[in-house]
Amino acid sequence: MISPELELHHLDARHWRNGWRLLAPPRVIDRPRWALVVVDGSPDRVLKVIVAGDRARGSIDPASAPLPGVTEKALAAYAKQLDVGAVIVVDRKLVSQLSSEIEPALRLDMDGMTQGLVALRALKKHAGKGIWTEPALLELLPAPHAEPVQRTFDLLVPDRSALVAYIIEDDRSRVHTSIIAVKQGGHITRAATHRAIADLVSEPTLARDWNQGYKRVLASVEERFAKPSIGLFLERDTLMKILTGPSDQLARELNAKNVVIDPAPAWLLGLLGGAAVAAMAGRAGRALAAMLPQSTRDMASAMAHRAQDAMKASGAHPFALLGFDPIELWSRLKHHYRPDQ
Repeated sequence: MISPELELHHLDARHWRNGWRLLAPPRVIDRPRWALVVVDGSPDRVLKVIVAGDRARGSIDPASAPLPGVTEKALAAYAKQLDVGAVIVVDRKLVSQLSSEIEPALRLDMDGMTQGLVALRALKKHAGKGIWTEPALLELLPAPHAEPVQRTFDLLVPDRSALVAYIIEDDRSRVHTSIIAVKQGGHITRAATHRAIADLVSEPTLARDWNQGYKRVLASVEERFAKPSIGLFLERDTLMKILTGPSDQLARELNAKNVVIDPAPAWLLGLLGGAAVAAMAGRAGRALAAMLPQSTRDMASAMAHRAQDAMKASGAHPFALLGFDPIELWSRLKHHYRPDQ
């Protein structure tokens, strides 16, 4: 998906930094440190505790911070005690075992994403059996093989096209973050920020009237890079509402014209159409369901799940090849992005 010869140019440091802050869970930003705990065969036999990251303390005496356990609740309390955003507990015997499992599966011609998936699959196999984490992402994150990921990417994003995403500051004073990426030969080969077209589209002018100005961005990207196949434009606060709000929040923001997706391929329009229907029917549907007997509600729910499964099995669902639904996955991950966590 990402070319080993990826061209990075016209990168705006502020846009890059803001983009990272949007992608990272708040706890990583607020507490940019993590702890590594090495145990010997059992969680109650701690050999070493290392606090790494920003303003790290390095190795600390395990007796001063005894590990309370490896359950999700215990590790969450331990993270707060150490004032870190994440905790990784690993059995020392697992280190050499992981190396023997991962190294033979790696090849020189693999890109970084494929190598990462190989490592993730090995780690997931030992989650809760030699390695424990807080947040418990190993249990949540899928680890598909590279081929279905590449096939899905090729199916959804045409070659020789550009992907464009702009997040605007809430006061419309400037662009918060931006990315322009070009797909060629199945891979992302070029990436830049708004700086690459700033001489064609003024950033302050765009931000003030982005609902109309985005069209000049798309034209400029086509002139400098490639014809856009997907373009996303919205303000930062709107993005955070979508990321942390209810499942129909995107549909609500689209209906309110707080989000512009242009161009939008057919598969995305299909997803958005379903989301829009859910948004309009959601409140009325819940009110109606409350009047129905539980058995009727259960039957309707089962039918909906069977219909969704049938759509995926037939290949009609855009993520059928992946083996998991990224939207459903996000619904299980988004609580990590709520500021009160």
